[in-house]
Amino acid sequence: MAYLIDEHKLEKIYLKSYHTIGRYKFNVDTLIDQPGVSRHHAIIELAQGKWLIRDVSTNGIWINDKKVDKNLPYQLCENDKIDFAAHGQNSYVVANLSDDCQYLVSQTHSSQVIEVKDQILLPNSDDPSHIIYFDSVLNYWFLEDLTNNDRQALIDGGLVSAFNDQWLFYSASTAAMTKHLDNQPTVKPCGLTFSVSQDEESTQLSVELNNESFDLGTRTHHYLMLLLARTRIQDKHAGMELDEQGWLYREELVKALGVQMNHMNIMVHRARKQLSDTGGESNPELAYLLETNNGRVRLNSQDITIIKGRKLETRITI
Repeated sequence: MAYLIDEHKLEKIYLKSYHTIGRYKFNVDTLIDQPGVSRHHAIIELAQGKWLIRDVSTNGIWINDKKVDKNLPYQLCENDKIDFAAHGQNSYVVANLSDDCQYLVSQTHSSQVIEVKDQILLPNSDDPSHIIYFDSVLNYWFLEDLTNNDRQALIDGGLVSAFNDQWLFYSASTAAMTKHLDNQPTVKPCGLTFSVSQDEESTQLSVELNNESFDLGTRTHHYLMLLLARTRIQDKHAGMELDEQGWLYREELVKALGVQMNHMNIMVHRARKQLSDTGGESNPELAYLLETNNGRVRLNSQDITIIKGRKLETRITI
């Protein structure tokens, strides 16, 4: 996370990827309401991995006691001291220039900050009500309510509501997330093999893709995927159209699994994350083996094998 420290207030000033500073209360990211500070005084932005500051003011900027040239970018370094409008006044120190983390800052209590480097369950993993995750296909971070499945896109500098508060989202890498794909990619043909115990207490899953085999081990969320696989197979045998096969409403999954809605949603996200990690950069669309649509979930696989105990239960190509 990138931030400055206000030497007077000893507060952190978190930086957006394009961050404005000045005295114009309603149109800057950081307000400095002091004499001599221009309405738009400075711009700090992340460009090609470097944090640059540009003076667009009347009275200037000093960095490490040296006045910088107006309208020319200056590369910031950690521990740089920045003075706005006058030497030795309105001073800030560059404390951190990281660009590998996103974070939410409470608008009620600015000291409350949630760092996000990967998928995270909130307020904690034991009893979560929300999840933050990155959609590698849409190139956006999302905050999703696990109770009702509502999700909000997280945009650099944008406000979101959660936990009876307003939060400001910062992401130094948002500039690289502006690409929006209209459609999710088609999942490459792959085979799924489920090995479930006779009592169905444990489920192991392996994936065959591009002549490679990936052992995903034994996980609780594999049983959820097994239920979806069986549903898809049943729908095929019933003669349903391909696009309609395999869909289950979340309420049906909750009942079949015998868990709470919250728990089921967490299982879906953990399954997606494991598939995404397995696919890596070469097969990122593996995360979409689990499809969701209007409160429904299904398994999008063309080749399914189910072994129960040591006997073949089903092998089918859809």
